Amino acid sequence: MDSSEPLYSSRIIDIFLKLLGKRYPHVNVGELLSYAGMKAYEVADQGHWFTQEQVDRFHDRLVRMSGNEAIAREAGRFAASPDALGVMKQNILSFVGPVKTFELVNKTCSNLSRSFSMASRRIGPNKVELTATFREGVQEKPYQCENRIGTIEAVLMMFNYGLPEVEHSECIFKGGSTCRYIVKWENNPAETLVTIRNYAALLLVMVSAASLLLMPGNALNAILPTSAIVLLLAFLAEHREKKGLHSILQRLGEPTDKLLEQINANYSNAQITNEVGHAISRQTDIDGIIASVLQVLEARLGYDRGVVMLENRERTRLVFRAGFGQDEEQSELLRQADFDLEGSSGGGAFVTSYRERKPFLINTIAEYEELFPGSNRELLGKLGADAFLCCPIICDGESLGVLAVDNLKSRKPLLQTDLNLLMGIAPVIGVSIRNAELLETKEQQFNAIVQLERTRDELAAAKEISERYAEDLQLMNEEVRNFAYIVSHDLRAPLVNIKGFSAELRGALKEVAPLIEKGKSALSDKELRSLGEALDQDVPEALEFIESSVNRMDSLINAILKLSRLGRRDLKMERVDVAGIVQGILKTLGHQLEVGRVTVSIADLPTVVSDKTAVEQIVGNLLDNALKYLDRSRAGQLEVSAESGAHETTFKFRDNGRGIAPEDMGKVFEIFRRAGKQDMPGEGMGLAYVKTLVRRLGGRIWCESELGVGTLFCFTVPNHTGQPPVS
Repeated sequence: MDSSEPLYSSRIIDIFLKLLGKRYPHVNVGELLSYAGMKAYEVADQGHWFTQEQVDRFHDRLVRMSGNEAIAREAGRFAASPDALGVMKQNILSFVGPVKTFELVNKTCSNLSRSFSMASRRIGPNKVELTATFREGVQEKPYQCENRIGTIEAVLMMFNYGLPEVEHSECIFKGGSTCRYIVKWENNPAETLVTIRNYAALLLVMVSAASLLLMPGNALNAILPTSAIVLLLAFLAEHREKKGLHSILQRLGEPTDKLLEQINANYSNAQITNEVGHAISRQTDIDGIIASVLQVLEARLGYDRGVVMLENRERTRLVFRAGFGQDEEQSELLRQADFDLEGSSGGGAFVTSYRERKPFLINTIAEYEELFPGSNRELLGKLGADAFLCCPIICDGESLGVLAVDNLKSRKPLLQTDLNLLMGIAPVIGVSIRNAELLETKEQQFNAIVQLERTRDELAAAKEISERYAEDLQLMNEEVRNFAYIVSHDLRAPLVNIKGFSAELRGALKEVAPLIEKGKSALSDKELRSLGEALDQDVPEALEFIESSVNRMDSLINAILKLSRLGRRDLKMERVDVAGIVQGILKTLGHQLEVGRVTVSIADLPTVVSDKTAVEQIVGNLLDNALKYLDRSRAGQLEVSAESGAHETTFKFRDNGRGIAPEDMGKVFEIFRRAGKQDMPGEGMGLAYVKTLVRRLGGRIWCESELGVGTLFCFTVPNHTGQPPVS
């Protein structure tokens, strides 16, 4: 079994912490939890589970800090106390017997541990057998067995029985396949007296009957002493029963008082929640809703400060919307605070509460240091906050923001009842905010419809104008293409001349070289050095620069001509096998694939109706581009896939190459623009050419990239419903 699998409920650890609070106040709980890799808010969350490694570290550290090696068994006994069980469970268990309690434990043990299952069997009067069967791969420790024994003992002691006898007849730590416990207990004194009384009463009846039959004259002498004994036993039994009931009532007294207090608190909280709902029901905008809630929290509950943080429209950060109790400086600090919802770090208690949709009761920040990164702790210091409550504002399972309160001035402690109340109010706020958003959306839609009605005639007029100018625009585009063609031809003529003259100059230089060699004797050393530099370095470099510039200019002219011809060729729509095109192009790129150690993955690619030549050119450019910009430090990966939609088919080309920096993304499809490191040949025309082809086909093209990770190019081809021409 994976050691990181959560097996043990946080409620087990919570029982240990309650024991420490009662009997070991010197133990530093924060240090203990930190060593075990546990968080205080995780222990408080009854739905959280811990791993075997975490509970082992918790126990080992606890033994050293408390000095009690048997603390696991002590915690087991403490688990059945009123402090650990809670109000309702204590009341219920006080009216059932031990056997029934063990049956209830069987059904609920899975809520505490996933490492084993428990079965119980009654094997005699006041005697049960409990069997713990462990999951395969679970590796519990002996202290956990001791903890179970302590819990078993506590169950019997809770019912005024003495310490039971627990025989551990089979144990996994002694070679057994399960842990088996035989639990035996003696009747308490009250039960013993009741039994003796009942037998004595039966004996009295028998003696009375026998005396009346055998010696009628002396029957009274036999009946009176027996009756006196029976009455004495009845008195003692009743006294012990009353004493036992008194003990139970005493034990129930405190939980019952707590239950009544809880009922009163719940009633008061319900009234406040209803008051909040009534107040915000009269509001239709978000600011009014928040103001109404904060007014109730300040007036009815007496909190010193309160704040509501809501997500922004982009859902990237929490934004301060309103509060009470803050001065202007503190309010400005909250407005400027960066509660980032997208970062990988914790972001503080507010962000954690928003993300995980869980509340926090923080009575000292020191116990929750992991929730407060440096900037967050600095903000709390400026606000003077050391203890506060925060809970998420949720609607339909989705977080909308955070509600938080504190008592900076009064220093009144914040309790679980306060948190429960806020958790009751927060959903009401969430529903109201969502309703206000929907109302705002409806109003915007209504206004948009009204605006559309007003501009319908304008749109009709605009359509007429656009149709009127469409033909003119087409003629202008044709003129632009002709202009590009003419300019390219006009530029090519001087380039040819320059290239020819540079070649003649290079030839003339070779012819002049012998003549210069003969005349060197008439020159000084300085003149010889200058002449040598000119002939051997300056002139060849200048000629090489002229020739390379001419070649580059020639390539650019060819690219312009190629781009201008795109609009001249008529598209031929036919059924295109894109998979076959991809396979064919990859064969021609076999050498580049081998050099780049490229692994190619091609998904099922659909057949589309389009211009085959255009698709071949698009795919060829994208594949060549992916291989050209591989990251040579690692093996290449190239994935080609497609998604078929209702109106278009999307083709995707993903690689793990160099990637493109964010600041260069805008240049990707621009003509004569190249992004990133310029260490590969090219004029920056390839992707501009691809973009033009895709647009001619009626599709779209875009790019997603991360520097150092790779790039994804996507282009779409419209789904033509008509049948293609027969080829």
